[in-house]
Amino acid sequence: MARIRTIKPDFFVSLTIADLTVEQRLTFIGLWTHCDDQGRAVDDARLIKAALWPLDDRTAADIETDLAALSESSLITRYTVNRKAYLAVSGWREHQRINRPSPSRIPAPEEGSEHPEPPLTSTDEDSEPTHAPFSEPSPPERNREQGREQGTGNRDSSSDLAPRDPDPAPAREDVERLCEHLADRIEENGSKRPTITKTWRDAARLMLDKDGRTEEQVHGAIDWCQDSGFWRSNVMSMPKLRDKYDTLRLQASRPALGGNVVPIGAGRPSTTDQRVADGLNLVDRLRAQEAAQ
Repeated sequence: MARIRTIKPDFFVSLTIADLTVEQRLTFIGLWTHCDDQGRAVDDARLIKAALWPLDDRTAADIETDLAALSESSLITRYTVNRKAYLAVSGWREHQRINRPSPSRIPAPEEGSEHPEPPLTSTDEDSEPTHAPFSEPSPPERNREQGREQGTGNRDSSSDLAPRDPDPAPAREDVERLCEHLADRIEENGSKRPTITKTWRDAARLMLDKDGRTEEQVHGAIDWCQDSGFWRSNVMSMPKLRDKYDTLRLQASRPALGGNVVPIGAGRPSTTDQRVADGLNLVDRLRAQEAAQ
Protein backbone atom coordinates (compact mmCIF):
# COMPACT_ATOMS: atom_id res chain seq x y z
CA MET A 1 0.00 0.00 0.00
CA ALA A 2 1.35 3.44 -0.95
CA ARG A 3 2.03 5.84 1.92
CA ILE A 4 2.30 9.61 2.25
CA ARG A 5 5.91 10.69 2.82
CA THR A 6 7.87 13.95 2.92
CA ILE A 7 10.78 15.25 0.86
CA LYS A 8 13.28 17.90 1.94
CA PRO A 9 14.57 20.74 -0.26
CA ASP A 10 18.13 19.47 0.31
CA PHE A 11 17.29 16.55 -1.98
CA PHE A 12 17.46 18.77 -5.06
CA VAL A 13 20.92 20.21 -4.35
CA SER A 14 22.56 16.97 -3.26
CA LEU A 15 25.68 15.91 -5.17
CA THR A 16 24.86 12.29 -4.36
CA ILE A 17 21.43 12.63 -5.95
CA ALA A 18 22.83 14.62 -8.90
CA ASP A 19 25.01 11.65 -9.83
CA LEU A 20 21.89 9.54 -10.46
CA THR A 21 19.77 9.48 -13.61
CA VAL A 22 16.30 11.03 -13.47
CA GLU A 23 14.75 7.55 -13.45
CA GLN A 24 16.94 6.46 -10.54
CA ARG A 25 15.95 9.58 -8.58
CA LEU A 26 12.25 8.84 -9.13
CA THR A 27 12.72 5.23 -8.12
CA PHE A 28 14.43 6.41 -4.92
CA ILE A 29 11.59 8.82 -4.11
CA GLY A 30 9.02 6.14 -4.99
CA LEU A 31 10.67 3.71 -2.58
CA TRP A 32 9.75 6.01 0.30
CA THR A 33 6.05 5.52 -0.48
CA HIS A 34 6.57 1.81 -1.15
CA CYS A 35 8.50 0.97 2.02
CA ASP A 36 6.75 0.28 5.31
CA ASP A 37 6.85 2.66 8.28
CA GLN A 38 10.34 1.44 9.17
CA GLY A 39 11.71 2.11 5.67
CA ARG A 40 11.90 -1.56 4.64
CA ALA A 41 10.57 -3.51 1.65
CA VAL A 42 10.95 -6.81 -0.16
CA ASP A 43 13.84 -6.50 -2.60
CA ASP A 44 12.23 -7.71 -5.81
CA ALA A 45 12.56 -5.55 -8.93
CA ARG A 46 9.33 -6.99 -10.36
CA LEU A 47 7.26 -5.89 -7.36
CA ILE A 48 8.92 -2.48 -7.23
CA LYS A 49 8.36 -1.94 -10.96
CA ALA A 50 4.66 -2.81 -10.56
CA ALA A 51 4.30 -0.42 -7.60
CA LEU A 52 6.33 2.55 -8.84
CA TRP A 53 6.29 2.35 -12.66
CA PRO A 54 2.95 0.69 -13.54
CA LEU A 55 2.20 2.88 -16.58
CA ASP A 56 5.71 3.35 -17.99
CA ASP A 57 7.66 1.35 -20.54
CA ARG A 58 10.28 0.16 -18.06
CA THR A 59 11.25 -3.42 -17.30
CA ALA A 60 12.27 -5.21 -14.14
CA ALA A 61 15.82 -5.14 -15.51
CA ASP A 62 15.65 -1.31 -15.64
CA ILE A 63 14.47 -1.21 -12.03
CA GLU A 64 17.29 -3.57 -11.01
CA THR A 65 19.74 -1.10 -12.55
CA ASP A 66 18.13 1.70 -10.51
CA LEU A 67 18.39 -0.31 -7.29
CA ALA A 68 22.03 -1.19 -7.99
CA ALA A 69 22.85 2.51 -8.42
CA LEU A 70 21.03 3.43 -5.20
CA SER A 71 22.88 0.70 -3.33
CA GLU A 72 26.21 1.81 -4.81
CA SER A 73 25.47 5.36 -3.59
CA SER A 74 24.67 4.03 -0.08
CA LEU A 75 21.14 5.43 -0.33
CA ILE A 76 19.65 1.98 0.32
CA THR A 77 20.94 -1.16 2.01
CA ARG A 78 20.23 -4.52 0.38
CA TYR A 79 20.41 -7.61 2.59
CA THR A 80 19.10 -11.13 3.07
CA VAL A 81 17.55 -12.90 6.03
CA ASN A 82 16.83 -16.64 5.80
CA ARG A 83 17.63 -16.50 2.07
CA LYS A 84 14.98 -13.83 1.43
CA ALA A 85 16.01 -10.50 -0.08
CA TYR A 86 15.06 -7.18 1.51
CA LEU A 87 16.08 -3.53 1.25
CA ALA A 88 16.01 -0.59 3.65
CA VAL A 89 16.31 3.15 2.99
CA SER A 90 19.40 4.47 4.74
CA GLY A 91 18.84 6.98 7.56
CA TRP A 92 15.08 6.46 7.43
CA ARG A 93 14.20 7.62 10.95
CA GLU A 94 16.16 10.84 10.57
CA HIS A 95 13.97 12.14 7.77
CA GLN A 96 10.55 10.51 7.84
CA ARG A 97 8.58 11.61 10.90
CA ILE A 98 5.67 9.18 11.00
CA ASN A 99 2.86 9.57 13.49
CA ARG A 100 2.31 6.26 15.27
CA PRO A 101 4.39 4.11 12.88
CA SER A 102 3.37 0.50 12.44
CA PRO A 103 5.84 -2.24 13.36
CA SER A 104 7.59 -3.80 10.40
CA ARG A 105 7.00 -7.40 9.37
CA ILE A 106 10.38 -7.32 7.62
CA PRO A 107 13.59 -8.08 9.55
CA ALA A 108 15.95 -5.18 10.20
CA PRO A 109 19.21 -4.86 8.21
CA GLU A 110 21.18 -5.67 11.38
CA GLU A 111 19.68 -9.15 11.27
CA GLY A 112 20.77 -9.71 7.68
CA SER A 113 23.85 -10.47 5.68
CA GLU A 114 25.31 -9.38 2.38
CA HIS A 115 22.82 -9.39 -0.48
CA PRO A 116 23.47 -12.24 -2.96
CA GLU A 117 23.42 -11.70 -6.70
CA PRO A 118 19.82 -11.47 -7.97
CA PRO A 119 18.56 -13.90 -10.63
CA LEU A 120 18.93 -12.81 -14.23
CA THR A 121 15.78 -11.67 -16.00
CA SER A 122 14.85 -12.49 -19.58
CA THR A 123 15.90 -9.00 -20.67
CA ASP A 124 19.10 -8.96 -18.63
CA GLU A 125 20.83 -12.18 -19.60
CA ASP A 126 24.29 -10.68 -20.11
CA SER A 127 24.46 -8.66 -16.91
CA GLU A 128 26.27 -9.73 -13.79
CA PRO A 129 24.56 -7.59 -11.12
CA THR A 130 26.25 -7.16 -7.79
CA HIS A 131 25.34 -5.10 -4.77
CA ALA A 132 27.22 -3.09 -2.24
CA PRO A 133 28.15 -5.11 0.88
CA PHE A 134 26.02 -4.77 4.00
CA SER A 135 27.21 -2.04 6.31
CA GLU A 136 26.13 -0.59 9.63
CA PRO A 137 23.42 2.11 9.60
CA SER A 138 24.72 5.64 9.22
CA PRO A 139 25.17 7.82 12.32
CA PRO A 140 22.25 10.14 13.13
CA GLU A 141 24.09 13.29 12.05
CA ARG A 142 24.43 12.03 8.46
CA ASN A 143 21.41 12.89 6.31
CA ARG A 144 21.84 9.90 4.00
CA GLU A 145 18.30 9.37 2.73
CA GLN A 146 17.85 12.89 1.40
CA GLY A 147 21.48 13.00 0.23
CA ARG A 148 22.53 16.04 2.30
CA GLU A 149 26.13 17.07 1.94
CA GLN A 150 26.78 17.86 5.61
CA GLY A 151 27.43 15.88 8.78
CA THR A 152 30.08 13.34 9.73
CA GLY A 153 28.66 9.99 8.66
CA ASN A 154 30.49 7.06 7.12
CA ARG A 155 31.45 9.31 4.18
CA ASP A 156 32.29 13.01 4.27
CA SER A 157 30.78 15.39 1.72
CA SER A 158 33.89 15.20 -0.49
CA SER A 159 33.26 11.49 -1.08
CA ASP A 160 30.44 12.42 -3.49
CA LEU A 161 33.13 13.63 -5.87
CA ALA A 162 35.30 10.53 -5.48
CA PRO A 163 35.12 7.70 -8.05
CA ARG A 164 32.94 4.74 -7.22
CA ASP A 165 34.29 1.25 -6.61
CA PRO A 166 35.23 -0.27 -9.97
CA ASP A 167 33.36 -3.24 -11.38
CA PRO A 168 35.79 -6.18 -10.95
CA ALA A 169 34.48 -8.26 -13.85
CA PRO A 170 34.19 -6.51 -17.23
CA ALA A 171 32.37 -8.85 -19.56
CA ARG A 172 32.06 -7.43 -23.07
CA GLU A 173 34.52 -5.73 -25.40
CA ASP A 174 31.93 -3.44 -27.04
CA VAL A 175 30.74 -2.21 -23.64
CA GLU A 176 34.32 -1.65 -22.54
CA ARG A 177 35.11 0.33 -25.68
CA LEU A 178 32.16 2.65 -25.09
CA CYS A 179 33.03 3.22 -21.43
CA GLU A 180 36.71 3.84 -22.21
CA HIS A 181 35.75 6.26 -25.01
CA LEU A 182 33.55 8.33 -22.70
CA ALA A 183 36.19 8.29 -19.95
CA ASP A 184 38.81 9.45 -22.49
CA ARG A 185 36.66 12.35 -23.67
CA ILE A 186 35.96 13.46 -20.09
CA GLU A 187 39.69 13.44 -19.39
CA GLU A 188 40.40 15.34 -22.63
CA ASN A 189 38.00 18.05 -21.45
CA GLY A 190 40.23 18.71 -18.46
CA SER A 191 38.25 16.76 -15.85
CA LYS A 192 39.57 13.95 -13.70
CA ARG A 193 39.27 10.62 -15.47
CA PRO A 194 36.27 8.79 -13.95
CA THR A 195 36.39 5.23 -12.67
CA ILE A 196 34.35 2.90 -14.88
CA THR A 197 31.77 1.23 -12.65
CA LYS A 198 29.19 -1.48 -13.03
CA THR A 199 26.51 1.23 -13.35
CA TRP A 200 28.35 2.61 -16.39
CA ARG A 201 28.63 -0.83 -17.96
CA ASP A 202 24.96 -1.57 -17.31
CA ALA A 203 23.93 1.67 -19.03
CA ALA A 204 26.16 0.97 -22.04
CA ARG A 205 24.90 -2.61 -22.32
CA LEU A 206 21.26 -1.49 -22.13
CA MET A 207 21.81 1.06 -24.89
CA LEU A 208 23.19 -1.70 -27.12
CA ASP A 209 20.88 -4.57 -26.17
CA LYS A 210 17.60 -2.96 -25.09
CA ASP A 211 17.48 0.45 -26.76
CA GLY A 212 18.69 -0.85 -30.12
CA ARG A 213 21.64 1.54 -30.48
CA THR A 214 24.65 0.46 -32.49
CA GLU A 215 28.12 0.84 -31.05
CA GLU A 216 28.93 3.42 -33.76
CA GLN A 217 25.86 5.48 -32.83
CA VAL A 218 26.85 5.62 -29.17
CA HIS A 219 30.44 6.54 -30.05
CA GLY A 220 29.03 9.33 -32.23
CA ALA A 221 26.80 10.59 -29.40
CA ILE A 222 29.78 10.72 -27.04
CA ASP A 223 31.81 12.77 -29.54
CA TRP A 224 28.91 15.08 -30.40
CA CYS A 225 27.92 15.94 -26.83
CA GLN A 226 31.53 16.69 -25.93
CA ASP A 227 32.39 18.66 -29.08
CA SER A 228 29.19 20.70 -28.92
CA GLY A 229 29.49 21.46 -25.20
CA PHE A 230 26.07 19.91 -24.59
CA TRP A 231 27.05 18.93 -21.03
CA ARG A 232 29.47 21.75 -20.33
CA SER A 233 27.80 22.55 -17.03
CA ASN A 234 26.92 18.96 -16.06
CA VAL A 235 28.76 15.91 -14.81
CA MET A 236 29.23 13.37 -17.58
CA SER A 237 28.43 9.69 -17.03
CA MET A 238 27.29 6.72 -19.09
CA PRO A 239 23.86 6.51 -17.36
CA LYS A 240 23.27 10.20 -18.18
CA LEU A 241 24.30 9.57 -21.78
CA ARG A 242 21.65 6.88 -22.04
CA ASP A 243 19.06 9.08 -20.32
CA LYS A 244 19.72 12.01 -22.69
CA TYR A 245 20.42 10.00 -25.86
CA ASP A 246 17.18 10.90 -27.67
CA THR A 247 17.70 14.60 -26.93
CA LEU A 248 21.27 14.40 -28.22
CA ARG A 249 20.18 12.54 -31.36
CA LEU A 250 17.46 15.08 -32.10
CA GLN A 251 19.79 18.06 -31.73
CA ALA A 252 22.64 16.45 -33.66
CA SER A 253 20.37 15.45 -36.57
CA ARG A 254 18.28 18.65 -36.77
CA PRO A 255 18.55 19.92 -40.36
CA ALA A 256 19.41 23.47 -41.27
CA LEU A 257 16.53 25.83 -42.01
CA GLY A 258 15.08 25.00 -45.43
CA GLY A 259 16.30 21.39 -45.44
CA ASN A 260 13.99 18.65 -46.60
CA VAL A 261 14.95 16.07 -43.97
CA VAL A 262 12.72 15.86 -40.91
CA PRO A 263 14.18 13.93 -37.90
CA ILE A 264 11.40 11.59 -36.93
CA GLY A 265 11.82 9.71 -33.64
CA ALA A 266 13.65 6.42 -33.97
CA GLY A 267 14.86 3.78 -31.58
CA ARG A 268 13.47 4.19 -28.08
CA PRO A 269 9.90 5.61 -28.15
CA SER A 270 9.80 9.37 -27.57
CA THR A 271 7.64 11.01 -24.96
CA THR A 272 4.50 12.96 -25.74
CA ASP A 273 6.33 16.21 -24.98
CA GLN A 274 9.07 15.28 -27.45
CA ARG A 275 6.56 14.44 -30.17
CA VAL A 276 4.73 17.75 -29.62
CA ALA A 277 8.03 19.66 -29.71
CA ASP A 278 9.04 17.86 -32.93
CA GLY A 279 5.70 18.75 -34.49
CA LEU A 280 5.99 22.43 -33.55
CA ASN A 281 9.54 22.58 -34.89
CA LEU A 282 8.38 21.03 -38.15
CA VAL A 283 5.56 23.61 -38.46
CA ASP A 284 8.04 26.45 -37.88
CA ARG A 285 10.41 25.13 -40.54
CA LEU A 286 7.64 24.67 -43.12
CA ARG A 287 6.33 28.19 -42.46
CA ALA A 288 9.83 29.60 -42.86
CA GLN A 289 10.27 27.73 -46.14
CA GLU A 290 6.90 29.01 -47.40
CA ALA A 291 7.79 32.58 -46.45
CA ALA A 292 11.15 32.29 -48.20
CA GLN A 293 9.41 31.26 -51.44
